Amino acid sequence: MTRILTWKPGMEPLDATVAAIGVFDGVHVGHQALIRDAVLLARTKSALSAVITFDRDPDQVVSPASAAPQLLDLDDKLSLLADQGPDVVLVIPFDEHVAAMPPLVFLDEVLVAAAQPVAAVVGYDFRFGHRAEGDVDVLVRYGAEHEFTVLAHDLVRAGGAPVTSTRIRGLVSAGDMTGAAALLGRPHRLKGIVVPGRHSGRELGAPTANLEIATFAALPADGVYAASTVIEGIAAPAAVSVGVPPTFPTATAVLEVHVVGFSGDLYGRTLGVEFLERIRDQRRFESTGELAAQIAEDVGRVREVFER
Repeated sequence: MTRILTWKPGMEPLDATVAAIGVFDGVHVGHQALIRDAVLLARTKSALSAVITFDRDPDQVVSPASAAPQLLDLDDKLSLLADQGPDVVLVIPFDEHVAAMPPLVFLDEVLVAAAQPVAAVVGYDFRFGHRAEGDVDVLVRYGAEHEFTVLAHDLVRAGGAPVTSTRIRGLVSAGDMTGAAALLGRPHRLKGIVVPGRHSGRELGAPTANLEIATFAALPADGVYAASTVIEGIAAPAAVSVGVPPTFPTATAVLEVHVVGFSGDLYGRTLGVEFLERIRDQRRFESTGELAAQIAEDVGRVREVFER
């Protein structure tokens, strides 16, 4: 079982580790390959395998106005990292103190002091330390001085291009959920708290749960999507509307979920959805009858996609 630990200055160090280090937003197929390699290497060295990551995208602290949308929240990221089989996931709370650490201080006070690496595995473009001044070359030199090896992992390629979180965000923002899923190794997921909405869905025979999502969550392009969700431990199909529907221009919710076949109360609960396929654009309907007919068609399409 993977242990999830939170780093703090002066913490009791781990036993010797092979450490995979990165932000790992998305835990996509490239991240998975890197972590698997670290886990396998740790076994050959009779060391612990450790994933070292941050509790948020560092840009949310360093440059929040330009921080990228995130493909996962922290809980889901940690769960997916644990699924890769490391002995430990060490989470570094990224704050102004950590952001201000020069690269060598970060290596001294975080990596070596907490993880005692015999090897470190990173992406070839790994950056760290104040203003991202540290790179793989700095890490390699430091490792040579402190008697651990550094492996710079090549990017995994798919569809003729490297697999990166940036590329996946582009697919999500374009509404290409099948393309994003191929690079993530699973459907793109979002979750949020169910909050009161305008109740028009119930009047149309398709009640919706309006999700309040995190500020930095990576939303797909506006449109209607076939998705899946889990209600009371059972997977269920869901039709998800993203964006303000043109028929209701005063609406405030940007993510509304109709769980097919469910009519219970979800207010205040956390609901997650996994996007399977974009089924149509948002568009304006001239009458409630026309809209109701389209919703029925959408639900049929959602069922087809979900049951594949």
